[in-house]
Amino acid sequence: MSTDGQARIGLILRAATESDSDRLLGWRNDPDAITFSISRRPVGRTEHQRWLAWRLAEPAARLWIAEQAGHPVGQVRVDVEDGVGTVSIAVAPEHRGRGLGTAILEALNAEAGRDGAIRRLRALVHPENPASLRAFTRAGYQARQNPEHGFLVLERGIGAHE
Repeated sequence: MSTDGQARIGLILRAATESDSDRLLGWRNDPDAITFSISRRPVGRTEHQRWLAWRLAEPAARLWIAEQAGHPVGQVRVDVEDGVGTVSIAVAPEHRGRGLGTAILEALNAEAGRDGAIRRLRALVHPENPASLRAFTRAGYQARQNPEHGFLVLERGIGAHE
Protein backbone atom coordinates (compact mmCIF):
# COMPACT_ATOMS: atom_id res chain seq x y z
CA MET A 1 0.00 0.00 0.00
CA SER A 2 1.04 3.62 0.23
CA THR A 3 1.82 6.27 2.80
CA ASP A 4 0.32 9.75 2.63
CA GLY A 5 3.21 10.97 0.45
CA GLN A 6 2.70 8.21 -2.06
CA ALA A 7 -1.08 8.59 -2.02
CA ARG A 8 -0.60 12.26 -2.93
CA ILE A 9 1.26 11.30 -6.11
CA GLY A 10 -0.65 8.06 -6.64
CA LEU A 11 2.37 5.78 -6.26
CA ILE A 12 2.00 2.16 -5.16
CA LEU A 13 4.29 -0.86 -5.03
CA ARG A 14 3.11 -4.19 -6.39
CA ALA A 15 4.93 -7.49 -6.40
CA ALA A 16 6.85 -8.09 -9.61
CA THR A 17 5.93 -11.06 -11.80
CA GLU A 18 7.46 -12.87 -14.76
CA SER A 19 5.38 -10.65 -17.04
CA ASP A 20 7.60 -7.72 -15.92
CA SER A 21 10.71 -9.39 -17.34
CA ASP A 22 11.19 -7.24 -20.48
CA ARG A 23 10.51 -4.01 -18.59
CA LEU A 24 12.96 -4.92 -15.82
CA LEU A 25 15.62 -5.92 -18.35
CA GLY A 26 15.22 -2.61 -20.17
CA TRP A 27 15.59 -0.66 -16.93
CA ARG A 28 18.57 -2.79 -15.91
CA ASN A 29 20.36 -2.14 -19.19
CA ASP A 30 19.66 1.60 -19.31
CA PRO A 31 23.04 3.36 -19.74
CA ASP A 32 22.72 5.27 -16.43
CA ALA A 33 21.81 2.08 -14.58
CA ILE A 34 24.90 0.38 -16.01
CA THR A 35 27.14 3.33 -15.12
CA PHE A 36 26.02 3.37 -11.48
CA SER A 37 25.76 -0.42 -10.96
CA ILE A 38 28.30 -2.52 -9.12
CA SER A 39 28.96 -4.76 -12.15
CA ARG A 40 29.02 -1.86 -14.66
CA ARG A 41 27.95 -4.16 -17.48
CA PRO A 42 24.72 -4.91 -19.33
CA VAL A 43 23.08 -8.30 -18.93
CA GLY A 44 21.66 -10.54 -21.63
CA ARG A 45 18.12 -11.87 -21.83
CA THR A 46 18.99 -15.44 -20.74
CA GLU A 47 20.98 -14.24 -17.73
CA HIS A 48 18.19 -11.85 -16.79
CA GLN A 49 15.48 -14.52 -17.09
CA ARG A 50 17.46 -16.86 -14.80
CA TRP A 51 17.99 -14.02 -12.33
CA LEU A 52 14.29 -13.07 -12.31
CA ALA A 53 13.12 -16.69 -11.87
CA TRP A 54 15.52 -17.07 -8.92
CA ARG A 55 14.47 -13.72 -7.42
CA LEU A 56 10.76 -14.49 -7.63
CA ALA A 57 11.28 -17.90 -5.98
CA GLU A 58 13.81 -16.83 -3.30
CA PRO A 59 12.20 -16.20 0.13
CA ALA A 60 14.92 -13.71 1.13
CA ALA A 61 14.37 -11.57 -1.99
CA ARG A 62 11.71 -8.91 -2.48
CA LEU A 63 11.01 -7.25 -5.81
CA TRP A 64 8.36 -4.61 -6.45
CA ILE A 65 7.24 -2.58 -9.43
CA ALA A 66 6.39 1.03 -8.58
CA GLU A 67 3.30 2.28 -10.38
CA GLN A 68 1.81 5.73 -10.66
CA ALA A 69 -1.75 6.00 -11.97
CA GLY A 70 -1.45 2.38 -13.13
CA HIS A 71 1.74 2.95 -15.13
CA PRO A 72 5.09 1.34 -14.16
CA VAL A 73 7.60 4.05 -13.21
CA GLY A 74 10.38 2.05 -11.54
CA GLN A 75 11.39 -0.90 -9.44
CA VAL A 76 12.81 -1.51 -6.00
CA ARG A 77 14.30 -4.73 -4.74
CA VAL A 78 15.57 -5.89 -1.37
CA ASP A 79 17.79 -8.83 -0.46
CA VAL A 80 17.29 -9.72 3.21
CA GLU A 81 19.99 -11.30 5.36
CA ASP A 82 20.02 -11.35 9.18
CA GLY A 83 17.36 -8.62 9.38
CA VAL A 84 19.16 -6.25 7.00
CA GLY A 85 17.61 -5.54 3.63
CA THR A 86 19.99 -4.37 0.91
CA VAL A 87 18.08 -2.01 -1.38
CA SER A 88 18.42 -1.42 -5.11
CA ILE A 89 16.20 1.02 -6.94
CA ALA A 90 15.67 2.12 -10.52
CA VAL A 91 13.38 4.83 -11.82
CA ALA A 92 12.36 4.38 -15.44
CA PRO A 93 14.41 6.77 -17.62
CA GLU A 94 11.32 8.60 -18.89
CA HIS A 95 10.16 9.28 -15.31
CA ARG A 96 13.38 10.59 -13.79
CA GLY A 97 13.70 14.06 -12.29
CA ARG A 98 10.22 14.10 -10.71
CA GLY A 99 11.04 12.95 -7.16
CA LEU A 100 9.80 9.42 -7.78
CA GLY A 101 12.97 7.85 -6.35
CA THR A 102 12.18 9.31 -2.94
CA ALA A 103 8.52 8.32 -3.23
CA ILE A 104 9.48 4.74 -4.14
CA LEU A 105 11.85 4.54 -1.17
CA GLU A 106 9.19 5.93 1.17
CA ALA A 107 6.76 3.28 -0.10
CA LEU A 108 9.48 0.69 0.49
CA ASN A 109 9.93 1.93 4.06
CA ALA A 110 6.22 1.30 4.66
CA GLU A 111 6.43 -2.20 3.09
CA ALA A 112 9.53 -3.03 5.15
CA GLY A 113 7.68 -1.97 8.30
CA ARG A 114 5.09 -4.68 7.60
CA ASP A 115 7.77 -7.28 6.82
CA GLY A 116 8.84 -8.91 10.07
CA ALA A 117 12.14 -10.08 8.57
CA ILE A 118 13.49 -6.56 7.91
CA ARG A 119 14.85 -4.44 10.78
CA ARG A 120 17.22 -2.18 8.81
CA LEU A 121 17.59 -1.10 5.21
CA ARG A 122 20.91 -0.32 3.57
CA ALA A 123 21.98 0.79 0.13
CA LEU A 124 25.22 1.14 -1.78
CA VAL A 125 25.13 4.39 -3.76
CA HIS A 126 27.63 5.37 -6.44
CA PRO A 127 29.36 8.57 -5.24
CA GLU A 128 28.78 10.22 -8.64
CA ASN A 129 25.02 9.60 -8.57
CA PRO A 130 23.61 12.70 -6.82
CA ALA A 131 19.99 11.88 -7.72
CA SER A 132 20.19 8.52 -5.95
CA LEU A 133 21.99 10.00 -2.96
CA ARG A 134 19.33 12.75 -2.70
CA ALA A 135 16.46 10.22 -2.92
CA PHE A 136 17.88 7.99 -0.19
CA THR A 137 18.67 10.95 2.07
CA ARG A 138 15.17 12.39 1.67
CA ALA A 139 13.73 8.96 2.49
CA GLY A 140 15.52 8.93 5.86
CA TYR A 141 18.74 7.06 5.07
CA GLN A 142 21.96 8.24 6.69
CA ALA A 143 25.47 7.81 5.33
CA ARG A 144 27.95 5.59 7.17
CA GLN A 145 31.56 6.61 7.44
CA ASN A 146 33.16 3.71 5.58
CA PRO A 147 32.41 3.14 1.88
CA GLU A 148 32.19 -0.38 0.44
CA HIS A 149 33.71 -1.25 -2.95
CA GLY A 150 33.91 2.49 -3.67
CA PHE A 151 30.18 3.01 -2.99
CA LEU A 152 28.64 5.15 -0.27
CA VAL A 153 26.72 3.13 2.33
CA LEU A 154 23.41 4.56 3.51
CA GLU A 155 21.20 2.98 6.17
CA ARG A 156 17.97 3.47 8.04
CA GLY A 157 16.09 1.56 10.70
CA ILE A 158 12.56 0.28 10.35
CA GLY A 159 9.81 0.83 12.91
CA ALA A 160 11.11 0.29 16.44
CA HIS A 161 14.64 -0.08 15.03
CA GLU A 162 14.82 3.49 13.66
